[in-house]
Amino acid sequence: MTAIRSLLTFIGRIGVGVILIAHGWQKLMSWGIPTTAQNFQKMGVPVPEVSAWYAAIVELAGGILLILGIALPLVGLAVAIDMIGAIVFVHLPHGLFSPDGFELPLAVGAAVLAMGFNAGTWSIDHLLFGRRKNRRREEAATEYYEQGETY
Repeated sequence: MTAIRSLLTFIGRIGVGVILIAHGWQKLMSWGIPTTAQNFQKMGVPVPEVSAWYAAIVELAGGILLILGIALPLVGLAVAIDMIGAIVFVHLPHGLFSPDGFELPLAVGAAVLAMGFNAGTWSIDHLLFGRRKNRRREEAATEYYEQGETY
């Protein structure tokens, strides 16, 4: 079951990561930061220049890191903050449904937040930290049972 769960989490990370990369690339390379900042200013986003840089970098780098499975809790929080800003300052007045509603940023933010704290075994985070965490759990369980404790 763990292998299937990890595979499906990985597929989800790829899908949402591609969406983030596309939106970050659009802000950074297709439109450019000056145009993105102008658009943010027209939409009432506070500190539009800083917000444009934050959104572009978090979406582009966050999408890449999400796919690779690196620093997933930080990526989850950074993207969630980005999507909360998009919802509050841009999409909320348009209601839930697309094309201008807040359903996409809500889904992306919630998905990345969930995946950020549930990486599965198919991630670099798991390769770096998961084995150590599992070893600590096993050592704690062994120590617990060696002391003669029972449930």
